Amino acid sequence: MEDGAVKRVGRVWSGARCCSMRLLPLALTVLVALTGAARPKTGRDWSKLSDEDWQRIESEWETPEEKEEYEFKPPKQKGIDMDALKKSKSAKAREKLVEESQVSDGPQMMFATLDYPGCCEKKKTEEIATKWAGMLRTSGMDISTYVIEDDQVLFSTQAGLHASEIRDYVVQQPECVAVEWNQKRKPGPAETPEWTAKNEVKKAEKEKAKKEKEAAEAAVKKAEERTKKKKKAKKAAKAKAEL
Repeated sequence: MEDGAVKRVGRVWSGARCCSMRLLPLALTVLVALTGAARPKTGRDWSKLSDEDWQRIESEWETPEEKEEYEFKPPKQKGIDMDALKKSKSAKAREKLVEESQVSDGPQMMFATLDYPGCCEKKKTEEIATKWAGMLRTSGMDISTYVIEDDQVLFSTQAGLHASEIRDYVVQQPECVAVEWNQKRKPGPAETPEWTAKNEVKKAEKEKAKKEKEAAEAAVKKAEERTKKKKKAKKAAKAKAEL
């Protein structure tokens, strides 16, 4: 039996073990049908079974109820709950209800700023973001992470209705300074006075570097313009002399 067929039979048997007891006889029947034919199957026989054949065999084990349970269903947009909106006693609660009603079930992105001892290194930031994403996936969240700066992570999800839950989880983590989503910034535990002071210094250094770069670019442009003018003047003088 070829390796691919062996793996598929193993997958079938593994699936049968996970089935409910009422499906076990059917799973065994499938295995008998595959392995107990009139003549022993050769490697060539097993290789003739396509992926579609194996998928068909696997689908025959499942009841309609199980198929519905295992099938992925993207979350649907809730819409605004007018009764809850009327009963809300605070502006913050009303704002949250409106925000949730406006979230699309399509792709969403948000940014998280991090701070931690020794911050910040891309590798360490990536480890933290990966840990957060792993925890969210165990709750059934669709999420991907990308480190875009040493202290900043981009979170993306294809199921937009998960976005508020992702934000609420991330913003509670001790390394989270803030989360920006839907043009709103929500602070986290790591937004301390120490971080604010450090960030002000960082911003000042960035602004200084930006101005120095702009000044250098302006000087280069000015020098290039002077060079062009000199070349133009020489060319004119040469043409005049030839006359």
